[in-house]
Amino acid sequence: MRRLFMCALACWTMIGTASFAAGAPENESVETKTAAGEAIVQIFGRMCEYHREDVEAALRAFKTVRQVEFLNDHGTVLVRYQPGSETPEQLAGAVHRALASGWNCSARIDRGAQRLEAGQQEGKS
Repeated sequence: MRRLFMCALACWTMIGTASFAAGAPENESVETKTAAGEAIVQIFGRMCEYHREDVEAALRAFKTVRQVEFLNDHGTVLVRYQPGSETPEQLAGAVHRALASGWNCSARIDRGAQRLEAGQQEGKS
């Protein structure tokens, strides 16, 4: 009876381990996943937030841009890109050049969160 119990326990352990290994996705390991940079580009100017095609075309010209997402109707754009190549300022500059000539708009990187963190750190000192 004891041998039967031990055999059943061993089989149950092997099945549990095999199902755990089968459930883990192989293509999303920590080693193979590349980190993505994020930047928020803020668009300024009268009616400039409606030129989404121009903004997206300017950002998609960079091969490292992975995703362009318009966060709201007020000209806030989240850009996900592969870090190490272009800087966020270069991305905002491309949007600025695309909108400045024909639409008299401007664009820059929104650093609101970084300013808030710096202000909180200064207050703690």
